[in-house]
Amino acid sequence: MTPESMAGAIEAGLKTDRFGRPLSVYEQVGSTNDEAAPLARQGAPEGTTVIAQVQTRGRGRRGRTWHSPAGGLWLSVVLRPRLAREQWPLLGLAASAGAADAVGEVARLPVRVKWPNDLLVEKRKIGGVLIETSGTAAIAGIGINANVPPGALDPEIGATSLLAWLGHPVDLVELACAVLGRFEWHYDLLHRDPEAILGRWREHDVTLGRQVRVWGAQDLEGVAEDVDSRGALLVRTPEGLQRVVAGDVSLRTVETPAE
Repeated sequence: MTPESMAGAIEAGLKTDRFGRPLSVYEQVGSTNDEAAPLARQGAPEGTTVIAQVQTRGRGRRGRTWHSPAGGLWLSVVLRPRLAREQWPLLGLAASAGAADAVGEVARLPVRVKWPNDLLVEKRKIGGVLIETSGTAAIAGIGINANVPPGALDPEIGATSLLAWLGHPVDLVELACAVLGRFEWHYDLLHRDPEAILGRWREHDVTLGRQVRVWGAQDLEGVAEDVDSRGALLVRTPEGLQRVVAGDVSLRTVETPAE
């Protein structure tokens, strides 16, 4: 499908008020977040969306490379949050909950989320979310390994794809429309009721109640008890409850003592 035909098909299928309006689809870019950022600085309206069929410099958190070959859904949305800056981490929770809903609807697979931004199917990474700022705007990048062949996936992060799980490709146009629609719904809910977004995120979560290791700005181990009103992870350690704003999280296996 050419970028022009893909854009037309997505525009015809959208049921959003703002997300995906306007929409630009490219055959190849370095990063959709990098394409969207200057648009935001130039005053692009909220919902402006950039999609690429291939990213050559896709990235995840902390500048990690995100392999983005043909077959995946790689998109970024310009956001203009009407939230206090300290609440902006909740944007990532809204995006991941929306993307999990969308993938579940299209692929009929149970998709879970791991704090702060991983999308998982059976403990394997199917996609992720990256929120970056651009002046007074935020850029929400969402990457989903949709129809990516298994051999093109990054083995170091245990990645998988919908193609690998289903054995057949999904409709990328349908998936893009679903992601934009569910993300917009969650984004609007965030502005009406931030606590409700936390509830929606918890419905998909695999982190809470688990023994976790966190590293990055902090290095600690403990039990992930909850997320707070600003999206931070609350981890119970031997030293007390620790608030984690950013970092990498791995889930640990807890052995139950024999009775």
